[in-house]
Amino acid sequence: MSDPHHQASKPVLTAAAHRFLAQLREWWQRRTELASIDRTELQRMAQEFGMSVRELKELAARGPQAADLLGERMRALGIARADVEDVARGLMRDLERTCACCDGKDACRHDLEQRPDDPAWRDYCPNATSLESVRRAKSRFA
Repeated sequence: MSDPHHQASKPVLTAAAHRFLAQLREWWQRRTELASIDRTELQRMAQEFGMSVRELKELAARGPQAADLLGERMRALGIARADVEDVARGLMRDLERTCACCDGKDACRHDLEQRPDDPAWRDYCPNATSLESVRRAKSRFA
């Protein structure tokens, strides 16, 4: 006898496995592309971003969407990129790098979808202090 619940879950599991494998292939491709760059050029690039070669490789491996939640959090706070740069030149790049390397994305995504006004995000977001500072500075100059 076949369990209908078990049969219904097969397509979901198959789709999840396909997504995982696609993400793994993309990750591997990004790592390979970066590895093909001349070591001197890679060091120059890393220096321009204010990080080590290892940090640059780790950041690249996370993919181009790694800091997307930062933009969503900023919108929820009423902050624009220009507001961040008005507070400190280069701060936006630092916020993006920190967000990209954050391991709290599941909690962040959930909070942004379910309760964007809940201050709980401040407890896990490594950018919380900076974002709150930008928001306060913006309100002072508005």
